[in-house]
Amino acid sequence: MTMNEQQFRENLAALTQLAKTQQLCVSHEQVAEYFPDTIENEEQKKLLLDYLASQKISVGEKADLDEFLSMEDKDYLKEYEESIAAIAEIPRGQLEEIMLSAVAGDGDAQEIVLTQFLSQAAQLAKLYAGQGILLEDLIGEGNLALTQAVRELGAIEADENIFEEVSGFLGKAMMDAMELMINEEAQEKNADQEMADKVNRVADVAQELFDELRRKVSPEEICSGSELTLEEVAEAMRISGNQIETIEMEMTNDDNGK
Repeated sequence: MTMNEQQFRENLAALTQLAKTQQLCVSHEQVAEYFPDTIENEEQKKLLLDYLASQKISVGEKADLDEFLSMEDKDYLKEYEESIAAIAEIPRGQLEEIMLSAVAGDGDAQEIVLTQFLSQAAQLAKLYAGQGILLEDLIGEGNLALTQAVRELGAIEADENIFEEVSGFLGKAMMDAMELMINEEAQEKNADQEMADKVNRVADVAQELFDELRRKVSPEEICSGSELTLEEVAEAMRISGNQIETIEMEMTNDDNGK
């Protein structure tokens, strides 16, 4: 059955999430599994692969995550890796025993598990490099999430897959924290851009009237010559700190929202 648009979007989101757990890499088989119809159409296949590439997701070979790092990020990464270099890697079998104790609530075991995943925080942070947040901040956020997550290991049911369950639990906690940080930063930037757009719109109308009348214009004149409202003009003036020089400043307290 041909995949509908909703299913396509869901599968794309699922494949993207899978790639994040595999250092931004998926196999050709995984792509075929999620999009069996698309890979049969060369044009659609190219569009899909182009999209994955735009998300820094490689198909078939693992991406070199270091190539997406700035020099500032690389310098910090080197410093961070040197700071944790003295932490000896514990053999998997022994680590699994420690994980079982950590899940049971042993505080010392939880601290050991935490130190063993400090290097993973750096690797996961690389997945999100170049998205508006410094690697240093991503690693810091990941470590905070890791610290919290090891205290919550009791939520895991200990069984023969303890290594995969603990690794997945801690990895997801770090990734979720980094993604939230990026999303919040993006929302803040969007909000800042929206405010800038509001100011620019009012300023443009005011400048046009100023050029035409050769004098400063009132908020009422701006509104009469455009679709702007007095509230929008007042808000633009407030956001700009009353720095739109072509607007006459004789606005009432009500106009200024006071």
